[in-house]
Amino acid sequence: MIGMASRNDRIETVRLSVYYVAALAFLLAIIIRLVQIQIIQREYFAMPADGQYKVEIKLPPERGIIYDRNLKSLAVNVPSVAVVADTRYVKDPELAARHLSKILGKNYSYYLAKLKTKSDYVLLEKSAPKEVEKKIDALRLAGIRCELTMVREYPKQYTASQVLGFTGLDGHGLSGAELFFDSILKGRPGKAILQKTGSGKHRLFRRPEDPIVPPEDGYDVVLTIDYVYQSIAEEELHRTIVESRADSGTVVIMDTQTGEILAMASEPGFNPNKYGNYHPSTWRIRAITDQFEPGSGYKLVLLAAVLNEQLRKPEDLIFCENGKFAVMGETIHDTSPHGWMTLRDVVVKSSNIGMAKTSMEIDRGLIYRYARDFGFGAKTGIELKGEVDGLLKPPIEWSGFTPLAMAFGHEVAVTPLQMCNMFNTIANGGVLLQPHILKEIRKHQSDKIIKRKSRKVVRRVLSRTTADTIKSIMSEVVTRGTAKTAQLPDLQVCGKTGTARMIRPGKRGYQPHEYIASFGAFFPKENPKLTIFVMIDNPKGKYYGGQVAAPCFRRIAEQIIAYEGVQHFKDENEEFEYALEDKVPNLVGFNVSVAEKLTENSDVLMETLGNGDIVISQEPKPGKKMKENMKVILKTNDPLLVQGKEKKVPSVIGLPIRNALNILTAAGIKVIVDGTGRVVRQQPAAGEIIRPHEQVLLHCESSIDLRKLLIL
Repeated sequence: MIGMASRNDRIETVRLSVYYVAALAFLLAIIIRLVQIQIIQREYFAMPADGQYKVEIKLPPERGIIYDRNLKSLAVNVPSVAVVADTRYVKDPELAARHLSKILGKNYSYYLAKLKTKSDYVLLEKSAPKEVEKKIDALRLAGIRCELTMVREYPKQYTASQVLGFTGLDGHGLSGAELFFDSILKGRPGKAILQKTGSGKHRLFRRPEDPIVPPEDGYDVVLTIDYVYQSIAEEELHRTIVESRADSGTVVIMDTQTGEILAMASEPGFNPNKYGNYHPSTWRIRAITDQFEPGSGYKLVLLAAVLNEQLRKPEDLIFCENGKFAVMGETIHDTSPHGWMTLRDVVVKSSNIGMAKTSMEIDRGLIYRYARDFGFGAKTGIELKGEVDGLLKPPIEWSGFTPLAMAFGHEVAVTPLQMCNMFNTIANGGVLLQPHILKEIRKHQSDKIIKRKSRKVVRRVLSRTTADTIKSIMSEVVTRGTAKTAQLPDLQVCGKTGTARMIRPGKRGYQPHEYIASFGAFFPKENPKLTIFVMIDNPKGKYYGGQVAAPCFRRIAEQIIAYEGVQHFKDENEEFEYALEDKVPNLVGFNVSVAEKLTENSDVLMETLGNGDIVISQEPKPGKKMKENMKVILKTNDPLLVQGKEKKVPSVIGLPIRNALNILTAAGIKVIVDGTGRVVRQQPAAGEIIRPHEQVLLHCESSIDLRKLLIL
């Protein structure tokens, strides 16, 4: 028995030993595994865990603001909310869709379809007013939330729309300055690490130790555009398009001494806040995308070449064949028959034959070189996408007739900006400048300037003496030549008209009865400040540059002079007296900014009512005796009323035509003008209701001196 017990004890001891060894081995395996998981393979297992419980949220930067040269906001960011849904946690899609339809405005079926999609994350509304967030939060709809976002808005609506461009749904620029400066404006996104709870609602929270990388807001861009100049250019361009029944047009205004673009207007226009409602052709910056044969405005290139190379003198005589010249199988015509004329008069009277004959004895390489020196056949380099080169064939591709055709602006294609720059080169004394639209880059919502764009000289094209001689000839074009309609009462204008037959893409040859009317000019003659180029595409009826484009230039220049004051354009040693007299000025029809400028040196205290840009009425009425510290209340147009179906016709009788057009255009009313000067009769009469397609006919009488326009 003792032996049996001893044997059992040994067996039990072995069992216990095996058990302890097994337990120790198991424990050791667990320890090894824990070491492997917690230390050796920590990162390997931590990453999936982080993916389950951590969420990286992008922190969007705020896009930079776009300003005009005087820091008026042209493109801004408006706080908004995006309404999103996580469909996994939406318990009752039908109920949620009904609530969303009431709050957000779209049909019930639209939101129901969105909520029943297979996608987990659904964008229900990209941008909704900020107050929507409180309404949706109050409903406590499972799986539906609001995310703060910024919506790009253009407070000036149509003004400078093509230059500004617009952004897409992702906030990136798609055209205009928004596209070109996108990398500067957009900034850099930041990020935040958030923890996700394990509950079904998956609420997010942040731990103090989790890092946050703040976003870097985009830089602000200050353009060279002057909002007032731009508004004036667009108003007068629109008027010209309506009056001439033209297809389109463009105006470029350039600072003569710096090359800064002060205005770049294109018509038809669009509202960048609703760009999708407009045909893409309205988005084009026509000043850099549209090319055309310039016609007689291009005669200045050949004139510059022969004068600068001293091959001809302004007094040299040329026989102009009495209006008809057969050469090389072609026939060149003048609009009026001329016999012997000086080279000066050939330009003043715009003789095609005289310029063609001048080119016949000039080396074609020289003609080509001056065309290239003026910048034709190459992009100007302005900070906007879509600019084209134009067309300037090398001499090896010319026919025998090409130099003659080029002498009066045919067989060459240019852009309005290139033409404006050519006029500007003559204006500033013969130096080709690079046009630019960027003035400054600033730290977001700060006065700190990161970069300032300065004047850039490309090359000297002409001697100052040659430029002065051409200025003299161009001033005579305005005083006694083809551009008499461009004259200004107080300043001497130097300009040149252009009229050319049109070539349409996809069609052969010149199109019958279709023309391009243009006019380029600068003023004043001595020490020019502004260069303006006007191009009107396919006007009906009158079509010469002097009949269509030159009057548009004059009206633009008159309004700018009224805004700045004529002394702004004169030398300091020139005497000039200009006052508002002792009567309440007539400010009806002016841009608010212009009205402020006109009264800043008077005793008038202004108060503006309304959100519009155009003064539609004032109290007291114009002409009342001025009293000390008198307050004039100006009522402006309401831009929202322009969108109405029917409109009440305002009274514009007695107003200068440009003021009347401002008021009617601001009200969204189409206009036909008969005559010039002040409105003496209007049809329909004031107070009548008209439909959107109806027009108002204005009968006008001869204009009066600009300085008297302020007083009725």
